[in-house]
Amino acid sequence: MPKYCKNCGTENNDNTTFCRNCGENLSETPTVNSNNNVRSESNQKILIGVIVALLIVIAIVGTYAFVTLSDNNSNSDATSSSSDDGVSNSYISNSSNVNTKTWYKVDSFNGVGDYTITLNSGGNRMKVVSSAMPIKNYADNFMDTTVTKNGNTIGSSQLSWNSKSAVATKSDTIEFSGAGTYYIYISAYELQYWNLEIYEYY
Repeated sequence: MPKYCKNCGTENNDNTTFCRNCGENLSETPTVNSNNNVRSESNQKILIGVIVALLIVIAIVGTYAFVTLSDNNSNSDATSSSSDDGVSNSYISNSSNVNTKTWYKVDSFNGVGDYTITLNSGGNRMKVVSSAMPIKNYADNFMDTTVTKNGNTIGSSQLSWNSKSAVATKSDTIEFSGAGTYYIYISAYELQYWNLEIYEYY
């Protein structure tokens, strides 16, 4: 193994007693063990590899934990709400709970004179829309609509024109609710036509 001069650092043969450069006594100069250097470098590489592997594992575990917590928070926000007193109220979102009720036309009638209609209601809200067009005769023209049940008037509307009114269509609405049989009476005078439409809300 080579010997290095402790005085000038020159490399000398293993069996050399004095430094070939400065003449320093090399008998006390320690030899360099190349095997120790190789082992040291190998140990450093192994240590670096272990550290890198640990960092990768920590990164994977951290990412998984973050994603899991985010999902849990999202689910919690979607399934609970807080009341004014701070108490958490759980609920399930359901699109079927949305109110989709609206008016549906169930029948219609046309005429020029008096008319009576019988209507059977199951209890939902009902709406009767009356409209009419008068004859241009500069007289008093009208369409009276009355809704009754058990002999009692539930609602009424009146469309009327006089000699100064424009000859144009007018309309009015009666709303009511409750199960039973209803009668709709139409009284008309000097009209080109009248129209009556019945709607139900469900």
